Amino acid sequence: MIYENNEEKRNTLWRTVLTVSSVIIIIILIFFIVKLFTGNPLEGSWVSEDSGAVLEIGDDGAVTLTGGTDGEEEEAAPMSYTVDTKNKIFTVYTDSAYAEGVLSGSYDYNIEKDTLTLTEREYGDQMVFTRK
Repeated sequence: MIYENNEEKRNTLWRTVLTVSSVIIIIILIFFIVKLFTGNPLEGSWVSEDSGAVLEIGDDGAVTLTGGTDGEEEEAAPMSYTVDTKNKIFTVYTDSAYAEGVLSGSYDYNIEKDTLTLTEREYGDQMVFTRK
């Protein structure tokens, strides 16, 4: 047994083990709480209910829209985005003239369960996506 005859050394070892394990648990809890409240809620793959287009939102600030409207296949359009989680605003910036009319602009977003609703801020048009 560890330090069989020395009660003081066993107590010191036990306090050290408890302290280290408590610190590790606190660090893990802080990590998950920060990740929960500062993470990007839009990150992931979303499929349009209307057209079947796939909207892929990455954590690196890049977003791609693949799939077509009315059954036509379109190429992926590279875009970048910003998310204001406090005001729930999703802003998409396009890198090419091709994608200018596709998704470019600012949208109010709402997420309920696995459904993402993007509402255009200027005209009020809505796009509904479900998580893939």
